[in-house]
Amino acid sequence: MSAARRALRSVTATTLTLAFCATAAAQTGDPSVYGAWIEEMKASPQGPFGGIGWFCVDGSVLGPRAGCSARGGGIQHGTWSDRTRQLRADGYLIANILADLDGAQFTGPEADLELLRQVVIERFLMGWDQGWISRGAYTYRGAYQIEDEEAGARRVVIALLGDPAWRDPSRFAFLRETVRLLPVHVDTVNAAQVRADALALAAADPGFMSLRAKIHNAPDAADADRVRDYARERGRSDGRYEELAHSIERLYAPDGALAAVLKLAPIIAEPAVEKQLRAKSDEFKDDVKPGRKLAAAARLLRLLRETFPRVHDPDVALEVLMTSLALEREVWAAGNVALSKIDGLTRRTRLWLLGYSADALYGIGMLSLRQLDSVEKTIIAIEGKNPSLREYRDTVRYLSRIPEWGSRGLEFHFGQTVERWAVLDAAVRQYVPDRLRGSPMLTYSAVLDRVVEDVNALAGVQHEVFGENVGGGVRALNPGLARGKVRELRPGQSPLDLDPDGIYVLPETTPDLAPVAGILTLGEGSSLSHLQLLARNLGIPNVVIGGGVLPRVEKKIGSRAVLAVSPGGVVQIAADGSRWNEVFGGERSAPADSRIDVDPGKLDLDHTEFLPFAQLRSWDSGRIVGPKGANLAELRFAFGDAVPNGFVIPFGAFRRVLDQPLEPGGPTVWSWMKERYAAIGRASGAEKKQLVSEFLARLRAWIENVDPGTGFEAQLRWNLEQAFGKDDGYGVFVRSDTNVEDLPGFTGAGLNRTIPNVVGYDAILRAIREVWASPFTERAYSWRQAHMTKPEYVFPAVVVQRAFPSDKSGVLVTVDVERGDPGYLTVAVNEGVAGAVDGQPAESLRIDAESGAATVLAQAAASERTVLAPAGGIVRRAASGTDRILEPAEIQQLVRFARQVPTRFPSLRTASGAPVPADIEFAFRDGRLALLQIRPFNESRRAQKSQYLAQLDAPFAASGARTVNLGALPGNEPPEPVAQAEPPASAKR
Repeated sequence: MSAARRALRSVTATTLTLAFCATAAAQTGDPSVYGAWIEEMKASPQGPFGGIGWFCVDGSVLGPRAGCSARGGGIQHGTWSDRTRQLRADGYLIANILADLDGAQFTGPEADLELLRQVVIERFLMGWDQGWISRGAYTYRGAYQIEDEEAGARRVVIALLGDPAWRDPSRFAFLRETVRLLPVHVDTVNAAQVRADALALAAADPGFMSLRAKIHNAPDAADADRVRDYARERGRSDGRYEELAHSIERLYAPDGALAAVLKLAPIIAEPAVEKQLRAKSDEFKDDVKPGRKLAAAARLLRLLRETFPRVHDPDVALEVLMTSLALEREVWAAGNVALSKIDGLTRRTRLWLLGYSADALYGIGMLSLRQLDSVEKTIIAIEGKNPSLREYRDTVRYLSRIPEWGSRGLEFHFGQTVERWAVLDAAVRQYVPDRLRGSPMLTYSAVLDRVVEDVNALAGVQHEVFGENVGGGVRALNPGLARGKVRELRPGQSPLDLDPDGIYVLPETTPDLAPVAGILTLGEGSSLSHLQLLARNLGIPNVVIGGGVLPRVEKKIGSRAVLAVSPGGVVQIAADGSRWNEVFGGERSAPADSRIDVDPGKLDLDHTEFLPFAQLRSWDSGRIVGPKGANLAELRFAFGDAVPNGFVIPFGAFRRVLDQPLEPGGPTVWSWMKERYAAIGRASGAEKKQLVSEFLARLRAWIENVDPGTGFEAQLRWNLEQAFGKDDGYGVFVRSDTNVEDLPGFTGAGLNRTIPNVVGYDAILRAIREVWASPFTERAYSWRQAHMTKPEYVFPAVVVQRAFPSDKSGVLVTVDVERGDPGYLTVAVNEGVAGAVDGQPAESLRIDAESGAATVLAQAAASERTVLAPAGGIVRRAASGTDRILEPAEIQQLVRFARQVPTRFPSLRTASGAPVPADIEFAFRDGRLALLQIRPFNESRRAQKSQYLAQLDAPFAASGARTVNLGALPGNEPPEPVAQAEPPASAKR
């Protein structure tokens, strides 16, 4: 770090501290206030600056005219305004001066990655929104010194390229975006000439001075048009204006792929790579067809990404990335030409286009190597033959996941920063969509849409969004049929405060959500989260919608709609109206979902003694403890120490507590509860809602503060010591285990509390009371009570189980959830504790139950993982970004365990006795499997038996075995397609 920059950073830190202390009282954190400040900065001629200063090597900050020549030198730029300082003190790191950045702060084990993310996102906004908050400051003389800015950007990038940590594949996309958005590639010689020419014009034409300042302080490619507009509007006929505009165009014209590849070839220092670069360079000449250009550029993008970790010279590594950017532009341009001719392309050629685009997406960092391998295997499996329609449709449905993969990869690096900055300016949410549109994903998605349309036409099915047939852009998660008003979360609205009649547009699934009619998510999160499992059980339709479909849905916010999702994956989002009355009227004959019929006679509420796992079995479920505790005991009986030890506090202990008076001299809580339930049953509408809210609030408050008695506490101390030893430094999970969850017909997943890693006796006692109270939250009540016939018979037992410090954890379902095939397992897993069940974007796998071969459905994209804190509770840590969570040996352990479930757990059956798949929560630490829960995997009977949804799937059910001619043009194949096409063409592709 130079002395000037060390001094500057010290002065800046001191200034920020003083500014924060002076303004702390005025800070509101109000998004509307901060947003208004940003809008004022956009309109201000000084932007985010309060003045101009000289920042000298000796640490002094001088006025705009003083200079630092007598103080060893320095740099000049804008000084932050008070509001800018306050925003930065609150963590919104706006108005970054690149000249002040030292690359060392972004390298090594203490790298400030969040600052770099905010720098990159700010550069995006500056390009997206005409300079953003610096729009006016472009002409504020001295605010920016472009030579210093460009030098600072290059210094940062060279530092990154010199740090081995930035060669890790998990950071490649982040690094490449930094190079793409920072001004590191300007021709400094020609840039100096442009500035000199602009200065000469301003000397002769004072009216040009403000544009001259813009070109000097913050130039960009659009300055050429600005110069021409200025000359035309003012009638300037001097040819020097056009010469300047032409010079700017030359300056910002990026190297074409041909020039970039030939520039890199002689310095790459790997003969094999140099040979491929030179051999492919001929494909970028003007007379080459766009398909060949796209293929060559995609292959070289892949080659350069594979080569990049071995390029140790930072300057050469930068040239590799600059060439990669040039090749991406070539793919984008050639792809657009190919799209204009897609009607003349066969099905096989369209699959090849998807394959080449996937190569390019890997090359720019939007796909991992594991994801690319999966795409290639999927295409190769069918490209050399004429597959059945079922095979073809399965292939295309799999390839439809790739746009989501690309989006999730960007969100892993920048998602949290984008959402934080949305408080300042909602335009920041355009970062991911804009990046996808400007990348090879545009070609991929457009080709995919046409392929999906062809598949749907062959199958006789069609996705529909408000009257328009769509190809890609929608993917079914949970089947169901619902009608309601299309809604979105309002700013600041809690997902617990939603309209049960709403079909909600959500960023992604969340751990907590009130009951709703339907769900439209922009990201899947975890396919096996508690919320997804609950929604699937209750027949709440859920669809992932892409960026191309979202605007159509947003136009309908506030309108009534119908959401239909078939078990086979057909999606309809339509305007509601009288024509749907007959459809929903016919659905009344479908079987009801998830009735919770409590048999009070089965409950043994007199049993109050705590029960170790060793003293429980499955037949105790619903009698003295809930299904969770009984199933855990059964798991431990079958698999021993693979299940962390624990004990269960039975229903009777809670029931005994309810015999205490609600208040001194008042009725018992049990008597009061029965009276309140009766009153609620007689009420309706707003009165009923008010009675429920008051009842639940008072009951929870009482339970959370109740003294369970000395006998209860003595039992608790004794059982803690017996199960976990005398040392009280251990952690336990305190988990709800009611008699109305984990049932054959009703999952109840995630409705009640699990309090993780509780350490210490007092904390454990407090957690037990909180878990007792949790079935009486408004969320749990509203999800549960619509399915209960005897609402007063809700009794929580409590599981106290040794905490397992997992390095990865997830959910296993013993069936292919998407296709219903019992020959496969479905797994969702994340790093850390409980990420998959809480809805974090998880690694999702489809695993062959015999061979253990795994197909990637999604890559983990959560930017954080949850770990157990030694003193209790949980903390967040950065996720690794790895492309593989479960290792092959761990997958094999899950497969072996899954094979034993049907015989070890005969109790996993429906109410009628039919076997059901299992939903199992698991964890690993250092390769050791731990089993944390097992319950029935419940599907919605109503959705599965719906006549209307069955009609959506019927055409495909009748035609799935037909052969598809991949060598034909869609819609133009011969009447009887041949059985086999030409030999496999993967080598050609």
